[in-house]
Amino acid sequence: MVLRSGGDQFFFNENHVMKILFGIQATGNGHLSRAKDLYYLLKENPNVEQIDVLVSGNNSAIDVPFPIKYCFKGISFSYGKSGKVNVLKSFLKANILSVIRGVMAVPFRDYDIIISDYEPISVWGAKLRGIHTVGLGNIFSSTSKQFPKMGGSHRITKLFTKLFCPVDQKVAMHYQKFDDFIFTPIIRSEIRTAQVRNDNFTLVYLLSYSEEQLLEIFSQARFSENKFVVYTNTGHAFINGNVEVKPLNTESFTKDICACSGVITAGGFQTTAEALYLGKKLLCVPIKTQFEQQCNARVLQELGITVSKDIDADVVSSWLISGRVVKIDFQDESQKMVETILHDPSKAA
Repeated sequence: MVLRSGGDQFFFNENHVMKILFGIQATGNGHLSRAKDLYYLLKENPNVEQIDVLVSGNNSAIDVPFPIKYCFKGISFSYGKSGKVNVLKSFLKANILSVIRGVMAVPFRDYDIIISDYEPISVWGAKLRGIHTVGLGNIFSSTSKQFPKMGGSHRITKLFTKLFCPVDQKVAMHYQKFDDFIFTPIIRSEIRTAQVRNDNFTLVYLLSYSEEQLLEIFSQARFSENKFVVYTNTGHAFINGNVEVKPLNTESFTKDICACSGVITAGGFQTTAEALYLGKKLLCVPIKTQFEQQCNARVLQELGITVSKDIDADVVSSWLISGRVVKIDFQDESQKMVETILHDPSKAA
């Protein structure tokens, strides 16, 4: 047997080589971006015989750097054009049949362990068959009793997380280590090894606002001496005065975040963590009604980062003048995460 039950914990036979299914949520770009380094660490581990990837969701706009064996439409959040989740559109867009098909069709019993980066098909498929599941991601940090309190919505999110991804073991990450099962962010190797510059432009990554709204703000006369590079998912590039619009592309985005003087982005974990690691001045505009981003913004604000409910010219102007630079040299704990997942699940929540 690969594992045996000990109460609520599972103990792996370290001499056994394992087959792993890695489920990744593709409702944003951060999940796939951070999964790359972890995927290759797992693949190179001598205790791993095979690792297959399952992806669900259809909002990602980056190239996937590893093979995907299973792909489903699943459940994705849809965003309005004013910085908030479109609840009705998200509900209509949810492909429940795709979720059911995935849960029933994937041969989960071929795997010894299921890792889920907040991906529900892999979790529920494993749960129905009694296979050990590991939940990976910063959203699991909010389930810690030590995490900053967020009011009534915090309890609702805890319940939703248990229903959406009811995992056996949590390997979480956040800007601060609130609990024993929380690790530092996974900073992509391209970021860790990059030469950092501070050129005279600001990177803007706010996909929950329309291209027209962003151009209306950043093209104002008051910003004529400021250059903005705005990433969108419209698929086309152009220059409008002091604003350069680019389609979302991993290589280009990585180059620009390493070279910019500041970053204006939503409350997504990966981009904000990379900005902190690089020491970029950061303005966070979390997506409204998106609890995970609101949690991230709360902690960022406590770290001294400028956080705004909305994006407007006055906010940007003030931030350009007085926004603080906060740099956090996150240690690379990705190997520790792998060891915890594979060998010592008793140390995780």
